[in-house]
Amino acid sequence: MAGFIAGAIVVGAYLSSEAASDAASTQAGAAREAGTASLEGLQLQIAADRENVNLQIAAQKDALAQTLAAQKTAAEAGNAAAAAALDKQLGAQKAALDQTLGLQRELFNKQVENLKSFKDAGEKGQARLMDLLGLSGNKDAPGYGSATEAFKVEGFDPNTLFQQFNAQQMEQDPGYAFRLAEGQKALERSTAAGRGLQSGAALKAAARYGQEMGSQEYQNAFNRFQANKSFQAQEYGNAFNRFNIERQNQLAPLQALTASGQASAAGQAAAAGNFASGGSQALQNYGAGQSAAYGNYGATTGDIAARTGAGQSAAYGNYGANLSNIYGSSNAARQSAYAANTANQIGAITGAGNAMAAGQIGSANAFSNALTQGIGLYGMNQQNQLYQQYLNRLPPVGSDAAIKENICKIGVLDNGLNLYKFEYQAPYKDTWGHGEHIGVMAQEVEQIIPEAVSVHPDGYKLVNYSMIH
Repeated sequence: MAGFIAGAIVVGAYLSSEAASDAASTQAGAAREAGTASLEGLQLQIAADRENVNLQIAAQKDALAQTLAAQKTAAEAGNAAAAAALDKQLGAQKAALDQTLGLQRELFNKQVENLKSFKDAGEKGQARLMDLLGLSGNKDAPGYGSATEAFKVEGFDPNTLFQQFNAQQMEQDPGYAFRLAEGQKALERSTAAGRGLQSGAALKAAARYGQEMGSQEYQNAFNRFQANKSFQAQEYGNAFNRFNIERQNQLAPLQALTASGQASAAGQAAAAGNFASGGSQALQNYGAGQSAAYGNYGATTGDIAARTGAGQSAAYGNYGANLSNIYGSSNAARQSAYAANTANQIGAITGAGNAMAAGQIGSANAFSNALTQGIGLYGMNQQNQLYQQYLNRLPPVGSDAAIKENICKIGVLDNGLNLYKFEYQAPYKDTWGHGEHIGVMAQEVEQIIPEAVSVHPDGYKLVNYSMIH
């Protein structure tokens, strides 16, 4: 009888449980459909947002490319203008250099041309002077070495001008010799007339005549000697002067031509020096001008490069900032959509869970009441088996010990898990239900059946009762 009554109670409880489960399944199905619709809406929103992001990124890339192209075009135009200006500056400086060097060369050539005849005459005069001096080596030249010949008078020894008058010279005097001969002739005639006999008076006269004539003729001979030496000296001096004048007249023009040639050569050298100095200064000015032109060109192109770099940096910066804003806005929109969808999904899941939990709890309570009535007939072991069968039908529910309170162990399942009676804490009552509940603890399930445990988005643990065997 007790078995029949217990069976009837169990059958009634089963029918009540099935009705509660069917109602819960219907409500859970509606919640799942709502969740599916929310997910589809999320997917459409994400697709639209992705398309919008791609369009904005494409627009930003186009804007960046146009900005960079415009900057590149401007930089190329600036560099081309700077290069053209450099070419013009270099061309103008080269033209000025050529004109300056041409003018200086023309002046130099003119000076050389003007001095050439003097230089040529000087070279000819120097060559002739070298011939006359015997220094050219051209011994066949007329008068070679004649300018070095010493002055002389043929047949005259100038040293005789320094001789003193003496008896030998007196005897050689023609007047003295003539008068002496005439006196001798007179004496001889007188002696012949006296037949070799002369008186004393005649002898005295002869002696006196010889003395007087000797004294007189000596003086006359000395005077003639002095007069003759003076004449010779004068003639010798005149000849020497004529010799010097003739040599001076011969050499002076040549020396003048040589001096003129030297002056002309010096003038040409000075002209060459001036030309070299002027050319050097012109080249220095040209180099300085080129250096300044290249410096200006480098500064200009450097400034263009710096401006281009700054513009490109700013363009990339704006591009990055705009992309960041686009991605930020997209991320915020998606986060909002995900949050709304998550809330919808959680609401759907929660609703489904609550419906299923309510149905299962109603079913479990029906069985609990039936089992309570049949405890005396079948015992605690049959009750645990019946709880095991229907608890297996529950979906994942919040089973973390951290969200429960008033926990009390009421039994043990066949797999060794403890069965508890408990209530959810206040923050979780609306999600998992008010009042007293029966179930397991996720921390204990995790030790035995870890695959039956999952984590809620809020961080607490869930248990899938269908996986508890």
